Amino acid sequence: MSVKLSTRGREPQTHQQTAPDLFPSFFLGGFECSTMRLRSRKHRLDMVAATHHDTFALQDYLRLQKRSVRTTREGLRWHLIESKPGHYDFSSALAQLRAAQKTDSRIIWDLFHYGYPDFINILKPEFVASFAAFARAFARFLKDETDDVPFIAPVNEPSFFC
Repeated sequence: MSVKLSTRGREPQTHQQTAPDLFPSFFLGGFECSTMRLRSRKHRLDMVAATHHDTFALQDYLRLQKRSVRTTREGLRWHLIESKPGHYDFSSALAQLRAAQKTDSRIIWDLFHYGYPDFINILKPEFVASFAAFARAFARFLKDETDDVPFIAPVNEPSFFC
């Protein structure tokens, strides 16, 4: 971006100003992370487990790094993190976080990607408090694990639930 600066009667000077890059790469990657209950309610879809991204997160990040992709979208698996109301275990997100740290990558965390614990009803007013508590717990987890500025997408495709 060029900016003309006033010099009060002298020839204007042009200075180049550049904004710092928000992300370490222009292109962004993402890992499918849906975790919703199937219509039958007997089975849950967990795309992180199905693609083995939970097991191979570092290898996945290294593949992206080879292609100069250093920003990704990752989804939390809320049903694993809060298996009992109010009890949070973020160990299911650690492999992705560590992989990003080892490859100097940035994550855009997706908190709510179609999946939630079985004891929560998203159509009840209590959902708001449950989701806020989950988001707060995740913010504390990130604060303890990294000094990076967090990038968070609270709800993926909110119209899906409308």
